[in-house]
Amino acid sequence: MTTKRKIIGRLVPCRCFRGEEEIISVLDYSHCSLQQVPKEVFNFERTLEELYLDANQIEELPKVVFDSQALP
Repeated sequence: MTTKRKIIGRLVPCRCFRGEEEIISVLDYSHCSLQQVPKEVFNFERTLEELYLDANQIEELPKVVFDSQALP
């Protein structure tokens, strides 16, 4: 069974993601003092539609973020 939810807010690793497959379409990592894109973002690359990374200290985005060939 697949549960579709639109997640807005900061993703915090928790046990609630075990079991049913989650469809995450929005992740907000704004104002988190990040220096790089969190690796967890790529766990949701099939369903992710919006990724907010504003107001962080990220100097370079991974090329895969823009790689349309990586998309299904």
